[in-house]
Amino acid sequence: MAVIEIFPEVVYQDNLPIKSFSLDNIEFTDNGFSKECNILELESFKTIKELIQKSVDEYTYDFLSVSKDVSFYITRSWIINMKRQFFNSEYHDHANSFYTGVLYLELDEGSDSIQFKKKDEYRLLEFDYGKPNKYNQYEVSFFPKKNDLIIFDAKTKHRIGAHVSDTSRICIAFEVFAKGTFGKKNLSNDFNVGQLTLK
Repeated sequence: MAVIEIFPEVVYQDNLPIKSFSLDNIEFTDNGFSKECNILELESFKTIKELIQKSVDEYTYDFLSVSKDVSFYITRSWIINMKRQFFNSEYHDHANSFYTGVLYLELDEGSDSIQFKKKDEYRLLEFDYGKPNKYNQYEVSFFPKKNDLIIFDAKTKHRIGAHVSDTSRICIAFEVFAKGTFGKKNLSNDFNVGQLTLK
C-alpha cells in the first residue's frame, strides 16, 4: 500500500542560534503588541534579521525551489509580548504578503502553542476518527521551543494559543514579500499567465 500526498501544506521550522536580545526602548500597546511595526529594521535586531532572512532564503529557494529571478524580503515585523491570556486568539491569515513567520524568543515550552486550521470546505458528513493523524485533522497545534522559527504560507489560517504561564511569551512576527520577475517560463500562448516584474 502507498499513500500519495497531493499539495501538502508546508510549515518550515528551524532553531536559530540567538544568544540574547533586548526590549529596551520598545513601546507596547495594552494588549502586548509593539507600537513599532518594523522591529527588524532596528539596529538592535540586525543580527536576528540576518538569521531570519537566511531561513527565508532556505525555505523559498532550497525547499520550495523558487526561481532566483525573484528575491524575498521582510516587510512588516513586530513583537508580541504577552502576559497571561486564558483564551485563544481568532484564526486569521495575512494579506499583502507571500509568507509569514514567527520567531519565539521566550515562552513556556510544552504549553505555549500556535494553532493551524485547514481551509474551510464543505463536508457532506462529519466523520468520527479513532486515532488522529495528519490526514484526518482540521486543526493542528505546534508547540515551539525557545528560538524556534516557523515560516508558512500567508494564506494559512492560524492563531496564537492560550498563554496560562506567569512567564512572558515574547515572539517576533513578520511578513515576507517578493520582488523580481515572475512568469519567465510562461512563454506559450496556451498559458493564461503573463510575465510580471515587481521592483
